[in-house]
Amino acid sequence: MSRGTELTDRVIQALTAITPANGFKTDAGLRVKRGRAERLQLKATDLPMISVSTDTSANEAVKPRTVKKLRTIEIIGMVDAGERDYEPDLDQLDEDIVRALSALTDIDELPGTLSIEISGGEYRHPESGSIIAGVTHLVTIGYVLTTKPQS
Repeated sequence: MSRGTELTDRVIQALTAITPANGFKTDAGLRVKRGRAERLQLKATDLPMISVSTDTSANEAVKPRTVKKLRTIEIIGMVDAGERDYEPDLDQLDEDIVRALSALTDIDELPGTLSIEISGGEYRHPESGSIIAGVTHLVTIGYVLTTKPQS
C-alpha cells in the first residue's frame, strides 16, 4: 500500500469514531465514504455523512533520492438541509469533525510524518434544488519518501 493511501485511511479511521457512543453529537462516523462529495448519490436518509478524498499530493525534492510530500485531504461533512433550519446540525457536525481530526495530532498518532495541519470550516449552503449543506475541512500531512539507488 502506498504511504499516501495509508495516511488517508488513517484520517478515515479517525472520522469513523464520530458516534454518540464515543461522546460525539452526531453518528456521521457510521457513514464515512471515500470519494468526491459531488459524485455521491445521496438521499436525506443517508445523512449526516462525511466524504474523504485527496485534494493534492505535492512533491518537493529535498536531497538526492528523497522527496518531501505534502498530501492534502479534503473532508466534507454533509447534513440534510431540506426545508428547515439546518445550521444547528451543521454546527454539530463541524465540531464533531474537528474533535475527531484533533486526535491525529497526538505525538505518536501518525508515525513517520513531518507535520500535520488541520484547517477549514468553510460552510457550503445548498445550491438551488439541493437538500444538502456541508462543511469542508482540509488535513495536510507532510512526509518523506526515499528511493534506493538502482543497481
